[in-house]
Amino acid sequence: MSTPAPAVEDTNWLDGDGDLYLQAGPSVERDRPIYQGDVFAGVPIIRLPKKPPEGNAVELQVETGVVMVVPHPCQCYHGDRLRPYLTVAPVKVVENYDSFGDDHAGAKDKFALLDLPVPARTTDGWVAQSCVADFGRIFSAPNSWLKLENRIACLTHQGIGLLAKRVLGFQLRFPTTLSQAMVYTHAEWNESFLMQAWVQKHRELKGFTAWMRQKQVIPGVSQDGELIKPADLRVGAPDILMAMITGDEIVEPEHSPA
Repeated sequence: MSTPAPAVEDTNWLDGDGDLYLQAGPSVERDRPIYQGDVFAGVPIIRLPKKPPEGNAVELQVETGVVMVVPHPCQCYHGDRLRPYLTVAPVKVVENYDSFGDDHAGAKDKFALLDLPVPARTTDGWVAQSCVADFGRIFSAPNSWLKLENRIACLTHQGIGLLAKRVLGFQLRFPTTLSQAMVYTHAEWNESFLMQAWVQKHRELKGFTAWMRQKQVIPGVSQDGELIKPADLRVGAPDILMAMITGDEIVEPEHSPA
């Protein structure tokens, strides 16, 4: 289970060690539930006319393109079900990232997706392209438009932290560090792997939320039959929760002698 370092060096969206994608291109796993920061190809993007429509009917232009899921996971799901509509940002190819400025703090309405692998149009392969997600054009898309077979990237925990940092900067001009953003998203990040393990075992997410919220005896954690909600251990004992879901042996933590 991935966990953030005690202290993460603060970086901006175009700096750092390139640890942006958990999975990308053909390596994206189909059984990973849709999550914040996921990038999908083949999504209809509607272009609204600049002038207000006259009458009750209007002809709209639709293009098929790439989008990124923007909201927090809690805004993507209602219990175990995807919400009917998800907020997404169109993703477009750029020649360079000059608009971000020398300190990479500009273009606050954009999130850089460096070397994003996208399906090549002329071959069956993939090509890495410089892209940005455009927050200035976010829209709500029916969840049926986001097909798992068309998902082309999932972000790492650091990538989620960078996205959270960027969204706060764009929407609120609220300054935060990468370390703070990663700590804030730590529980949900661990939960994403628990969700995937649940799907792998049960073939669907149904029942996951109820299990996470149900007080129960947690092996290796509960003392004297204490009842604990698994959701409260997403940061403290994610490995034990994972073992409970998968049925693997639970290794109790060692206690140092007094």
